[in-house]
Amino acid sequence: HRRLDEIAAHHETRLARVVEACAAAPGTAYDLLGVLFRRSMDEHHLPFAMGEAVAHLAHLATEGRLTAAEDADGILRYSAAG
Repeated sequence: HRRLDEIAAHHETRLARVVEACAAAPGTAYDLLGVLFRRSMDEHHLPFAMGEAVAHLAHLATEGRLTAAEDADGILRYSAAG
């Protein structure tokens, strides 16, 4: 299952980059789009990208790799845990 291993490794690399970015500075799902996706998003693709970013951030928070804090405006900002 070489292809599955390649996809899993690629996914983990992207998740690790998100954790590194959040260690440097807390970020929102929107802030982290450039870390997850290498291309710019048009108005059609942006909602899909945001949904995927939110899912990745929730996954990392569930794993204990990120923490989420709601700011005064109700926006979640993610930081690297520990």
